[in-house]
Amino acid sequence: MQPSVLSLALIALLGLINFGRGAIHILAPDGGLTMIAGLDTAAAPDLALTLIASVGAGQIAFGLVDVAAVTRYRTFVRPLLLIHLAQAALAVFLLFVWRPFAHDVPGQWGALAAFVIIGFFTALEYSRKSDAPA
Repeated sequence: MQPSVLSLALIALLGLINFGRGAIHILAPDGGLTMIAGLDTAAAPDLALTLIASVGAGQIAFGLVDVAAVTRYRTFVRPLLLIHLAQAALAVFLLFVWRPFAHDVPGQWGALAAFVIIGFFTALEYSRKSDAPA
């Protein structure tokens, strides 16, 4: 079954977000840790920058998967919604339950919003009737 236009648009948007935040984590002098998240990296700045840059590399790679799904491999959009939902759920668990920061950071609220939004659109996509004749 082909994905809906809404699902294609959501995956395209998630791809852009992945490229943007990945670029910030790789290219910003502090990886966005201080200027965006307000974290103190003074104890191990090189370690923090290396770790956040590796996160950024993964985000850019995920963005490439998103773009490939939207432009060429559209049958992968539906399962990709589930993968994005699982990633958001894990991020929410990590940032709110298992290893929360000492203070709020934008990423935790972004993860919560992403979980709700992606969950809603995933439910919509998977509740659609098949367009193939029965």
